[in-house]
Amino acid sequence: MKKIYEVKTLEEAKKLAEKDFGSSFAEVTFEIIKETKGFLGFGGKLEVCAELKVNAAQKGKEYIEMILNFNGAEGTVDVTETAEEEKVIKYDIDAGDYNGYLIGKNSRNLIALQTLVSLVVNECLEEDQHATVLVDVGNYRKRREKTIENMAVEWGKEVARTKVAIRITDLNAYERKVIHNKLSTWRDVQTHSEGEQHERVLIIEPKNMRGE
Repeated sequence: MKKIYEVKTLEEAKKLAEKDFGSSFAEVTFEIIKETKGFLGFGGKLEVCAELKVNAAQKGKEYIEMILNFNGAEGTVDVTETAEEEKVIKYDIDAGDYNGYLIGKNSRNLIALQTLVSLVVNECLEEDQHATVLVDVGNYRKRREKTIENMAVEWGKEVARTKVAIRITDLNAYERKVIHNKLSTWRDVQTHSEGEQHERVLIIEPKNMRGE
């Protein structure tokens, strides 16, 4: 994360950076990129680049560990990073008996946790470097994805056989995406979603049912 300051002294830039970043100077580097001399030594200005050096993935891990410690839960947090077309940072959490709470009903707590961790991580990155953040607890996401894919196949077969659309409620956005992806290549069925937020419904229907 970078900030550019137009100031009279380097000390002034340091004070502004401390206010903006809220970090120790051990994490911030300063570079004078332009210096304008004043008349007879008065009124000079500096253009200073302050850069916050933070490991974004580590910050996300520390945030998760803080949540676990605050709730008196012991656990491990493993971090993996991939640098493909878009940076992906994944956190695998195992907190034993506390896993169920972290996941929550219909994985709502897990979704909320992932959203918060994503905000923490991307706050440390430049806008053009933003990462996709994934959080899993006790391999729940992987197991749930397999279950949802199996259900999608069964629903797809039923719609293809009966030619009657199926409306599926109580799915989160991630689960709807899994079904969309699983059935996207099927020749005789198609999927789409309707509604807003928690009322959103996934529909599996015979292809061309909507005149396509």
